[in-house]
Amino acid sequence: MASHRTVVLRTDRLLVRTATTDDVDLFYALWNDPRVMTNVGFPHGLRATREDIRNRLAKQTGRVVDQLLVVELRGTGKRIGECHLHSADDEGIAEADVKLLPAFWGRGYGTEIWKALVDYEFTHTDCDVVQGTPNVKNTASIRMQESAGAVRVGEGVFHFPESERDHTTPVHHYVYQVHRSDWERRRAVDQPRARTS
Repeated sequence: MASHRTVVLRTDRLLVRTATTDDVDLFYALWNDPRVMTNVGFPHGLRATREDIRNRLAKQTGRVVDQLLVVELRGTGKRIGECHLHSADDEGIAEADVKLLPAFWGRGYGTEIWKALVDYEFTHTDCDVVQGTPNVKNTASIRMQESAGAVRVGEGVFHFPESERDHTTPVHHYVYQVHRSDWERRRAVDQPRARTS
C-alpha cells in the first residue's frame, strides 16, 4: 500500500493525499527543519534519517485517519507539507495537525487546510470535538485554530520522556477545540442548504 496514493480532500488551492515512499524527501525536509519542529519540542529537528522515514512510510496502510498525509499545491502538484487526522479518543475528541515547509508560510495555506481537516473529521468520523494544541508562541497556528471557529479551552506543558530530554524541550501549548454542534451551526450559516420544492 505504501506506493498507492489516495486523494483525501481538495480545497481551492490545495490537495491532501495519503503519503507514499516517494515522499521521503518531503518528510526529511520537514522533520529535520528546526523552524518547523521547534514548536513541537525539537529545537534541532527530529534527527530522522531517510531510511527511518522510508521504513515508516512503507508501513502506511492506505487508510486516511491515523496515517501520514501530504499537502500539495493543486496547480503544480508541488509538495508543501503534511497533515494528520486522528481517531477520536474515549471522550470523542479527535486531534488534527498541519506542518508546512517554511517557504510556504504566510500564504494562508495552513488556515485553508485546517478548515478542511475540521470539516473532514466532522463529516467522515463520529468525533464530537476536533482539537489542536498550538505552541503558545506560534501565533500563526493560533490564528489557524481560531479561523475554523476553535475556542481556547485550556493550556498545558508537554514533557518528553527522560530518555528524549537531551534533544527536546518542553512544549507550552494552548488547547483549542471545535465542537460538532458549533461547527454544524456555523456551516448552516456559511453554506445554506438549497431549498427543495
